[in-house]
Amino acid sequence: MKKIIYISLSLLSFLFFSCSDFLDKKPLDKMSEEDVFNDEALLTAYVNACYNAYPTGFEEAMMSSATDETYTRHGYASSVIVSRGEMNSDNISSFDSGRFANFNYWRRAYENIRNINTYFAKIDASSVSEDVKYRLTGEMKFIRAFIYSNLIWRFGGVPIVTRSYTIDETDFNQTRSTYDECVTLIMDDLDDAMKRLPEKYKAGDSNSGRACIHACLALKARVLLYAASPINNKTNDKVKWEKARDASLAVINLPDYQLATNYREMFIKDNNEIIFRREYTRANGHRMDLYNSPSGYDGWGGNCPLQNLVDDYEMKATGKKPAEAGSGFDPANPYDGRDPRFYASILYNGAMFRGRAVEPFIPQGKDSKEGASNNWNCSMTGYYLYKFLNEDNLLSETNTQPWVFFRLSEFYLNYAEAQYYLGNEDECRKAINKIRGRQGVEMPEVTESGAKLLDKLRNERRIELAFENHRYFDLRRWLIAETYENIDAKGVEIIKNSDGSFTYNPITVLERNFYPQHYLLPIPRTEIVKSKGSLVQNPDYK
Repeated sequence: MKKIIYISLSLLSFLFFSCSDFLDKKPLDKMSEEDVFNDEALLTAYVNACYNAYPTGFEEAMMSSATDETYTRHGYASSVIVSRGEMNSDNISSFDSGRFANFNYWRRAYENIRNINTYFAKIDASSVSEDVKYRLTGEMKFIRAFIYSNLIWRFGGVPIVTRSYTIDETDFNQTRSTYDECVTLIMDDLDDAMKRLPEKYKAGDSNSGRACIHACLALKARVLLYAASPINNKTNDKVKWEKARDASLAVINLPDYQLATNYREMFIKDNNEIIFRREYTRANGHRMDLYNSPSGYDGWGGNCPLQNLVDDYEMKATGKKPAEAGSGFDPANPYDGRDPRFYASILYNGAMFRGRAVEPFIPQGKDSKEGASNNWNCSMTGYYLYKFLNEDNLLSETNTQPWVFFRLSEFYLNYAEAQYYLGNEDECRKAINKIRGRQGVEMPEVTESGAKLLDKLRNERRIELAFENHRYFDLRRWLIAETYENIDAKGVEIIKNSDGSFTYNPITVLERNFYPQHYLLPIPRTEIVKSKGSLVQNPDYK
């Protein structure tokens, strides 16, 4: 795959960035539709291009800055508009490119669905070997399922389009299918894909990052969990929870995966917890280390963790949040004795990074607004992102650490959630404690029951999956975003006293508002107009 990607970037770059026009217009080099569908390398490149269709988290403004995890240092208009509750069907159109490209996914998704449907319409007549066609068709089924999953997680039920429109067609009056109908399409695509794909690819294999059976099983489990969740399961249908439970258990029972023993390195080095990830090369990489490293290291201090999140990391000795009675929290030393995942995910005052302690304090902290170098990129929250960053990378180079779509921990938590809603609290606790008890984390066991157990489960997802593009969807599918995203974004001002001690003063970074309509994204008004009114807007958007 990597060789093909290099070829695609040098000779077929239009496939990656404008492949919606690829089969309608003859390029300057006279490459035709017939050329592509009858040449194995070109056809594979066409499929490779479609792997760019689904979002990763490596954006300059991460999706975590649209929820209560981080604040985007430079206040990019898109993420701030979402956080302040100002999003509408007009301004969302500006969110589908640039620094917030993974948020409004509508245009990007349907452009790629068109390319995939064109593939399905043309592939039977291709002269490429049947074995290659069979596998590539399985990959395209997986990619289309992943695209539709990302659509319904954002917008609810969407139009199901299974044919490719030509460039001359102007009638786009599509109607929306229901959420459950979209789930059925996704399940059908994944079931068909699994008949055609290999079981898995090993990390480092030239095909690593391509669709496989295990990736299909993981996507099925997440889709079924979301489908069973309160926002989509108003009657609390137990059958939906049973399907979610069974799908998650199928992933857990795969013999190829184990929980990682080094939480920090899991996102940087090959390990057996990762089920499916996006691979990168130097020629096709990202700049996460530059975007998010502290200002004093010449980083851009991009997506800075909020105090809201920091306060939810429990104390190692007691398993309680700092604000809880008997937690053992010391306000004078607020970062001592916390959950080990805190130290692997967040850079705080005094944390070691690239050979020195991080200094977000004033006066004259190297990573503060009074720093001598690059201080316009200092954190506004008092914290910097650490998860995903590789201290061996040069900030001047593109980075190649992969984006992890699916890892084993998620499916223990998915399984725990399904068991909770099925009334099996013992199984729920066992699954949570499997995550908390693994080597390198070893947090106290969860013993709660009832509503307190649900709170523990939700907080465990918040901590274990922080910054991994889960929190935004979790708050919405649980129908509790009105609680958490109406709390202002908080940070801390850190003052270094003359005796070397520190004073930590809470601050408000951004006033936030969440309204009921924001449980779903608005369909861009341009799409409503294009459909001649056949598309029905999500509730309460003007």
